[in-house]
Amino acid sequence: MAVATILFGSAPAAIRAVGIDSYALGIWRLSLSAIGMTIILALRRGKAFGSIGDELRQHWKLLCAVGVCFGLHWLTYFLSIKWASASIGAISFSTTGVQLPLLGWLFGFGRPKAAAMIGVALAMAGSWLCLPLEESGDRMLIGLLIGILSGTFYAALPMLHQRHAHLDNELRTWGMFVFALPVFLVMAPAATWTMTARDAWLVFHLGVVVTLVGHYLWVQVSTDLPLQLTSVLGYLQLPASLLLNYLLIDEEMTLAMAAGGACIVGGNLLALSGPLRSPAVREADTPAERAALSEDLPGDAALPLAMELEASDESRTPESS
Repeated sequence: MAVATILFGSAPAAIRAVGIDSYALGIWRLSLSAIGMTIILALRRGKAFGSIGDELRQHWKLLCAVGVCFGLHWLTYFLSIKWASASIGAISFSTTGVQLPLLGWLFGFGRPKAAAMIGVALAMAGSWLCLPLEESGDRMLIGLLIGILSGTFYAALPMLHQRHAHLDNELRTWGMFVFALPVFLVMAPAATWTMTARDAWLVFHLGVVVTLVGHYLWVQVSTDLPLQLTSVLGYLQLPASLLLNYLLIDEEMTLAMAAGGACIVGGNLLALSGPLRSPAVREADTPAERAALSEDLPGDAALPLAMELEASDESRTPESS
């Protein structure tokens, strides 16, 4: 758990430090991730790997929707960090949790409860606290808003995954990386491709170590530990990111920013308190049952509670409030 949290937490600092722009970074990172997932699929499936073409023809619309949504999430996340700072990008993206109940309502998973709406208000207040008062405040505000939009795109991913949970998880993850590439490829002519050896290592870290290794470790942890504990520990990613931003790239962490981040984490916990108490989660006692709930974790992010929305029986009834 600690290794996975550190890997995910190092992503904002690495994105901020790498010398290439958001478009080139996305193409390199997605290419490495797609190649890695292709190798994993080939090793896991063996001779059956050839059938992937038939699955693509059958489910290309879903895979395209997931890929484009994921690509827009990454693009706006990179832009937020590059435009504002690694800390602002990490904090604004962390509003994903409070957006999940609202998007779940939009996708037909049930009306948000009062606690969820209080969580949304708390996260909004936390976002406002994170903005500096000096002249760079406008730039930081734009970066914050772009980061919140990134969280919106990411919050939509679990809804798409859950609607098609019958598909192989590794196929959906592979399709997510492959179909996200066009989002960045259309901007390739405007990208800055020149990179140093340091930049190349940072791209490798983001594309292979964080995305593939970190995702693999997180899935293993979320399978072996109780899902409730895994969900709460997932919120260590934000404090880890802020600490690593300070240690690795010397980004200042103000008291107001720390307070704002705490409000956002608190808002997420309130917004997702319903899924945490759901009967389906409490009854997931065996590793197999926990794996069934956590196997749909998308991409490189550590937010397993996203997968619990459909597991909540209450959230599907009209009487929920």
